[in-house]
Amino acid sequence: MNLPAYSVALLAGTALFALPALAQDTHAVTDRMGRTVELPVDIERIATEFLPFPSAWFISTGSADEIVGMHPDSMRMAERALLGRIAPSLLDAETGFTQGNSVNIEELLRLSPDVFVSYETMPAIAEVERTNIPVLAMDVLSNSGGNVIQTYSGWMELLGQVAGQEERTAEIIAYGQVALEETRARVATLADAEKPGALFFARLEEKSLKVNGAGHFGNFWVVESGARNLAPADFAPLADIDMEQIYSLDPDVIFISNFSPTKPEDLYENRVPGQDWSHVKAVQDRRVHKIPEGIFQWYPPSADAPLMLKWMAQKNQPELFAHYAIEDEIKSYYSRFYGYTLSDDEVSLILDPQF
Repeated sequence: MNLPAYSVALLAGTALFALPALAQDTHAVTDRMGRTVELPVDIERIATEFLPFPSAWFISTGSADEIVGMHPDSMRMAERALLGRIAPSLLDAETGFTQGNSVNIEELLRLSPDVFVSYETMPAIAEVERTNIPVLAMDVLSNSGGNVIQTYSGWMELLGQVAGQEERTAEIIAYGQVALEETRARVATLADAEKPGALFFARLEEKSLKVNGAGHFGNFWVVESGARNLAPADFAPLADIDMEQIYSLDPDVIFISNFSPTKPEDLYENRVPGQDWSHVKAVQDRRVHKIPEGIFQWYPPSADAPLMLKWMAQKNQPELFAHYAIEDEIKSYYSRFYGYTLSDDEVSLILDPQF
């Protein structure tokens, strides 16, 4: 997942500062980039351009009412999938303070947030802090080398401290760790010859073919779920690939992220202009899979991360993981951690996103 370099749009020649806040109890937390941040004990207003944050906050606290501003892309995902149904107050959040790679300080100040939540790569953190708005920096790849469960657990630990929900987030962390340990124990029995060769596409489009090498989310999902990542060892974590290389690697299974609109049927029916997929084993065997999308996309770290691991394991090793039904796992998880009862149609929407 490419994270853009973030910039702040300031009004020319105008210095903008937040009005002094009324005295309130505060506490210090250490964010995901090791920065000490002084925050109000009671967080009532949050603005964020960190795309997964609304779902992460909701699972950590059981509430979305505090989120008064979020990125337009987060809003689009909330509207098209399940987060907006589960936490409808999110749909009232403002999105005009951030667009593309920029944050408009004047618009941010109008939201009067208690905290602004940012990507770790945002260079303008100091500019936001000059307004007296505290900033939490969240990580995606920088701390974990693509280990999504580790990233997910780190988010939960931090947000538990921020919200005073340590007991709740400890339970969430434990669930993810158990899912990873149990999956690892089962795939540890496999010889390499028993693991399908896989390619995980972050992008699969007419003019963009990008796969995940070591150090990225797709590599973690593939390796931990009982497959071999066929991306060559010299590939970057996010690497361009061409059809000749794909023919040479001839994957047994293909995964396509939600960052591309391409669906398995597009490969089965050879509908991607300029590409011929008919010679690829995964296509011939109809083992091309579109990544699910629940409370957030399942490819990057998200509140649904343990479900992604279980889904991947069933796709790569169906016999080894036949002891559970993924539909039941999803319903149980949503009931336990989101307090939401999924219908069969909603489970189908997660597993087969129609966008």
